[in-house]
Amino acid sequence: MKAVRAAAVAVLLVSAMLGAAHAMPPVPKKPEDRYMLAKDNYQRAMQMYRSAKQEYSGMGGMFGRGPPEDVLRLMLLRAIDAMLAHIELVKARAEVSTLSEEEKARIYAKLDAHADFLKQKREEAEKAESRRELVEIAKEVRAGWAEARVALKSAAGSIAVSRLSYVIERAEEIGDRLEVRIAALEQAGYDTSELERLLSEYRDELEAAGEKTAAAEEKFSAISSPANAALLFREGRQELREAQRHLRRMFGVLREIIVQLRQAEPGQAEAAGFGYLYASGNGSVALEGSGGVLLAGRGRLTVRVDRGRLSATGWGDVLRHPDGSATYRGEGKVKVTGRGIWLRAEGEELVLRAYGRGAARLNGSGVWRTSGMRGEWGGEVSYGGGE
Repeated sequence: MKAVRAAAVAVLLVSAMLGAAHAMPPVPKKPEDRYMLAKDNYQRAMQMYRSAKQEYSGMGGMFGRGPPEDVLRLMLLRAIDAMLAHIELVKARAEVSTLSEEEKARIYAKLDAHADFLKQKREEAEKAESRRELVEIAKEVRAGWAEARVALKSAAGSIAVSRLSYVIERAEEIGDRLEVRIAALEQAGYDTSELERLLSEYRDELEAAGEKTAAAEEKFSAISSPANAALLFREGRQELREAQRHLRRMFGVLREIIVQLRQAEPGQAEAAGFGYLYASGNGSVALEGSGGVLLAGRGRLTVRVDRGRLSATGWGDVLRHPDGSATYRGEGKVKVTGRGIWLRAEGEELVLRAYGRGAARLNGSGVWRTSGMRGEWGGEVSYGGGE
């Protein structure tokens, strides 16, 4: 009987070792590929842990005082491997996320500290000479993993928040572009009341999504111990689900706006010379026109509108002039709608979107396109009635 038990243990250990002894592929160069590899490794580690745990539980009745030392050792090693794979997976998720490099570095440092602890315990488990030592190591691993899960939940929450924050930021840019397009249609004589109502609904849903995302970020940031991690993580995820619901409604409104714009703009292009200009590059931009203009970048910008609205975000220094124009320095964006738009900009990473009618002189390095033409910076480009 003892021989049978010993043979069973030997078969279990050999089969488990053979399953883990496959050659690991080289680490991919691209973050996305590293994430997929980390995901595969985690799934494989979890499968091996579950198998070891099942064998451990199944052999409990074969031995008076529980499974033998080697079976306990194997299950402990597989558990630690799964924990380490989990940490690497979250790190890989952070790497492909929209988190800042500083935030990524903070997450890596915290998770690496927990990984180092687990690696140390793995070495101790491999060298342990008795069942009692293994049991003590298992207790330390369990306590250490409880602390690691706090860092993992906090990191997972930060990654989820960054993903939604990125969507919200892009949606805000889309809203700005929609506003200048709608303003250009209004200047061309189109009844934009329904479009303006839809845009207001779009912004309301976007604002609500932003508030819910901020609330989720507060929950995740408050995670500090095993005692509050589960509750705060659950509450944070609920806030994110609410944010996602608002974003889904927002995208539904966006589809309605796009349908109406596609119906209105071609007709206005024929009736009132409606057009658009997109340009991006480094150098200088000088524009005059009517409708809507959105410019973002880094450098120096002077802008004026005779009849309309002007708003600016970001930037640094602002200088107001007697003629009603304003000069901005630093980095930011400006949104202008109305008649008699006059704009001068010099800087880097300039992105210009203009709708309606007008002309722009672009000098430097970059590309531009209108509804019918495209080219590189170095001369005047007309859009709308001037095309």
